[in-house]
Amino acid sequence: MLKHSFRMAVAISLIAVSLVGCGSKTSDNATGSSNPTSSDKKEQVTLKFFHWYNDDQDKWNDVYKAFQDKYPNIKIESVTAGDNNSQEYLKKLDLAAASGDQIDLMMFSAPQYYAQRAAINMLEPLDEYIAKDGYKVADEYYSDPVINGKTYALPAKKSTFFVMLNKNHLDEAGLTVPKDWTWDEYLDYAKKLTKSDGANKRYGTYFHTWSNYSSLAQLAQMDDYFLLKSDGKTLNVETPLMKKSLEIRHQAEFVDKSATPFAEVISQKLNYRPQYFSEKASMIVTGDYMIPEAGGTDKVPATFTTVFAPYPKVNKEDPMSTLNNADLMSVYSKSKHKEEAYQFIRWYTTEGIQLQGKYIPSYKKADIATVIDNQLATAKNPEMVDKESLMYVMQNQIPQNFSVPPSYYDQADQEFTKEMDLFLLGKEDADTALKNAAAKIQKIVDSNGK
Repeated sequence: MLKHSFRMAVAISLIAVSLVGCGSKTSDNATGSSNPTSSDKKEQVTLKFFHWYNDDQDKWNDVYKAFQDKYPNIKIESVTAGDNNSQEYLKKLDLAAASGDQIDLMMFSAPQYYAQRAAINMLEPLDEYIAKDGYKVADEYYSDPVINGKTYALPAKKSTFFVMLNKNHLDEAGLTVPKDWTWDEYLDYAKKLTKSDGANKRYGTYFHTWSNYSSLAQLAQMDDYFLLKSDGKTLNVETPLMKKSLEIRHQAEFVDKSATPFAEVISQKLNYRPQYFSEKASMIVTGDYMIPEAGGTDKVPATFTTVFAPYPKVNKEDPMSTLNNADLMSVYSKSKHKEEAYQFIRWYTTEGIQLQGKYIPSYKKADIATVIDNQLATAKNPEMVDKESLMYVMQNQIPQNFSVPPSYYDQADQEFTKEMDLFLLGKEDADTALKNAAAKIQKIVDSNGK
């Protein structure tokens, strides 16, 4: 749910025009029935894989080598800027599609980007391949990215959220590592961890600019956590949980002054990584992609022990739920090597991602303890990660029920973010911000005829 420019909507529209009528001809190509598979004939096939990750830093080159050792007739050619910028990547992907470039595989960092491209027939349905392999996505993976009864992707990494805390700061404040806590208790921790020291004030917590930090209480609910409910048309904005979310932000930034002020975040272009690792903030709500970094990197060595706590609840009796996002891997509908592309996706999302040792897999049969050991083995200072608290969080949090929002969801998110920015800058109260956001999102729903 990251911010996304209006130009994306224009690019999508252009591609939609260029792809009208192209569709995905599953009756001819989905199972390779009209052409014997290259796997059977052992023909050499090169697949172009579009993504945003750095092949060396994120160990993708190890993945390609392992796959090609097992399937020597299939070569993976990476097409990436290598800058880990998933937003700019989308523009490059859409431009390549509009230009008629070879695309075989692609990846999406959020379900709405996947939904956008499924809506314009850019993605190949995988249902026939899945049926042939004899499994159900919901049984194999924590995320089931089905859209209108069809599956256009398999989930790779599972992005769950938790809280990272500076152990030294906790000890200094006489606080224990939380194992089950509420947002009210989180705010209390933030207040006690805040330390005033003139210009070098240390804040108890830091919230980044992304829209999900304006929906903290609703974000990790088991169902209906998006701005629209699962039917894709009923608004989910003016809710008690959204009101609670804004109260959390207001309490931390305006009352307790225990969170880095939003005005300071945007004016100084602050980022959560340096704020946490430079010890200017004692705890951050973040995703499990930060596990290896908690153990330090060559650029930012870990100088203190990080402990982990579950994502906070709204009420004590609530389940210990957490976000359940995923990188989604799809086959391009115009690929000439769809079966081979699916073969790589299935292999990577089950075997490859585990040996890669960078991400927590969505694959339910993955050995999470081994994956985390592999992640920490890549860290510069793995001893700075409290593995006991980390494993407790990973084993006890319940992933929310995964769902895919409508293709126009990104527009709704942009309008929501604009109103939340006004609230966080003190220019609107919570009720006004939510009311205005709801009105704008309703217009988007109406204009899409849903």
